[in-house]
This record gives sequence, structure tokens and C-alpha cells, in this order.
Amino acid sequence: MYWVNGHPCRELAVADRGLQFGDGCFTTGHVYQGLLLDRDAHILRLQSTCERLAIRGVDWSALAITLDQACQHSQDEQVLKVIITRGQGGRGYSPKGCSSPTVIVSLHPYPRHYHHWQQHGVALATTHIQLGASPLAGLKHLNRLEQVCLKLALEDAEADDFVVADMFGNLVETTASNLFWCQDHVIYTPDLAYAGVAGLMREKVMAVIDGFTDYQCKTVAVDEAALWRADEVFICNTLMKVVPVTSINETSYTTHTLTGRLQQRLNAC
Repeated sequence: MYWVNGHPCRELAVADRGLQFGDGCFTTGHVYQGLLLDRDAHILRLQSTCERLAIRGVDWSALAITLDQACQHSQDEQVLKVIITRGQGGRGYSPKGCSSPTVIVSLHPYPRHYHHWQQHGVALATTHIQLGASPLAGLKHLNRLEQVCLKLALEDAEADDFVVADMFGNLVETTASNLFWCQDHVIYTPDLAYAGVAGLMREKVMAVIDGFTDYQCKTVAVDEAALWRADEVFICNTLMKVVPVTSINETSYTTHTLTGRLQQRLNAC
């Protein structure tokens, strides 16, 4: 099901800048038993990203109402996606005159393999495809061609997902999740200063770790060699929650103690 600006609709103007230039942002949430989990955090992230992109005029109260209406139509477990574009504009790049954003809300089936991944883990592989440096690093904007290329390449790989680095060779993320690894009671996650998405589940994981007395978390700019020294590796996003990594290329990880601990806190549904 789709809603455009609060109305059931599956059509979009061809002049919309989301289509023309990827001029917008999005968030993807987990609907469970009729509720959008972390609803307020999703709205706050959209607001923050729109502010960074100077997209003005979004009716946030109307969006909240549409989210609640969408959840009423949801099944037991689904995916809810919100896209906000700058709205309709002319042929050129200038956003001048665009004052009516387009807000799209949609419901989709939940990827059932995520439950299997949570229990049994995933096998990752490295890739030669790198992410370019961007002043919009960290934001979940609509320009996702790099991820499209990665998913195309993944179809020919014997792995569940790729570990991806940026153009400087530093670790960033997987194609659709954030990356963590642990060595000697220090938990590391890539610095996203130049590329990547700062996911909501990444923030929740870091907040939980901050409350641990026996671990500390650090953001670092390092290459893939750091993973070969790791005791434990896991990935996360809003939909899959926390998922253990069983291998990367030929390196296996058999310890998942920390991952299990985090799963108990964060994988409630």
C-alpha cells in the first residue's frame, strides 16, 4: 500500500525532484503488531536530514497521522518506508521555487530471512567496489546507485552480503547494514565521516554498549585488516536488528558471546 501526501496513491509526478535528481531522503522502519518501532526516532531522523538538505515545508503532524494510519493497515510484521522529496521542479538543478515537498509512505512484506540470519548468522565477503567520499556522509538520502551496483555484484558472489570500504580503503558498512567488530573487549565501528549511513540501530547498539562496564566502543578509520584480528563481528540495521557474522572470505568467527548479549537487549521482536 502507498500513500502520497497522506492520500492512498501509487502515482508520482514525472517532474518530482526525487525522480529527477534523487533530491530527498528516506527511512525504513519495522512495523510489529500494528506499531512502528522507534517511530519518534524515525521522524527525528527525517527532520534532521531535511534540515541538512534544506527541504522545508514538510507537515510533520500530517506525516505522523499517515504513519499511524498505515500501521492500522499492516499485518503482523511488515516494513514501512517513508520517502520525502523536495517536490516538483523544473529541468535544472536549482531548487528555487520548490516549496511543496512530496511525502510517500508505503508498506512492504518483511524479509523473512532476517529471522534466520539472527539465529544462524551471515557469511560476508569483501569487494573491490568502493564508496565515494561525500559531504552528505551519514545521511539516508535518495542517491543510492552505489548500493544498487553492490547488490548487482552480490548476485554473483557466494556470500550473504559485502563488507564495503570507501575510496580511501577504510571500512564503512555492508550494502544495507552497519558493521561492528570486537577485539580484547573493545568494540569498533567504522567512522562514517566520508561515506555510509548512520543507522538508527547503530545508534542503539552504541548506546547499549555505553552502559556496559566490561566493554567500550570506538569509531575508527581502518582498513579490512582490522577484521582479520577480530574476535567477533556483527552487523545491524532497523529491520534485521543484530546479526552475527560467521565468516568474511576465508576467515571464520566462532565466538558470538557479545552478539548474543546485544541480541537479548535489542532483538525483542
